[in-house]
Amino acid sequence: MTDRSTATAGPGAPFAVMLRGALVPASIAGAVTVLVLALVRGPGSVVGSLLGLAVSVAFYASGMFLLSRLVRSASPHAFLAVAMAVYLGQVLALLVFFVVFRRASWVDGTALAVDALVVTLAWQAFAYRALRTARLPIYDEPAEAAGRREQDR
Repeated sequence: MTDRSTATAGPGAPFAVMLRGALVPASIAGAVTVLVLALVRGPGSVVGSLLGLAVSVAFYASGMFLLSRLVRSASPHAFLAVAMAVYLGQVLALLVFFVVFRRASWVDGTALAVDALVVTLAWQAFAYRALRTARLPIYDEPAEAAGRREQDR
């Protein structure tokens, strides 16, 4: 049985849990998609699908990592401000990416899109699963109950 009395979680803990739970499975799903696309569409699709894998994983991982590090306050207003700033930064980075690679003839756009979609779906599913299975306390116990528990030991 898990001793829940010592479980402490900071405000950024849910994001760190979701990052750890989604990074590896989403990367594996993207790598498998690269292989499948190479077999189906030919070796020319490898670069585009690898680019889709890298951009998607970087997009989601950077957001979760930054939120896990920057959310240090339990205030909903501070959380919303930080989350919106991180999201704006991610969207601007994607805009720059698409402007730079918009006319690159060496990138298979379909392979990039398919791999990005697979990584997105895998990331969302495994991040949700990680959050649902995490044992994070959702409230602080009153100080008197915590003091009584310390005396009982």
